[in-house]
Amino acid sequence: MEQLPPNNVSDEELLAYMNRQLGSGRVKPSVLVSLTQQAFSDVSHARIVQCFNQLHSSLLKR
Repeated sequence: MEQLPPNNVSDEELLAYMNRQLGSGRVKPSVLVSLTQQAFSDVSHARIVQCFNQLHSSLLKR
């Protein structure tokens, strides 16, 4: 699993991480929030969910 430095993580970095995970085809949308929370442990759950809600719907329908 890819581990990124958690300090001062922007929303763009969170979205890029989520897009890469979904784009790989190995991660299902149902586990993406918990996977992102493991990778970015100092980012709040609410912020991760907010970023998840910004993802393009075509990525979530795979």
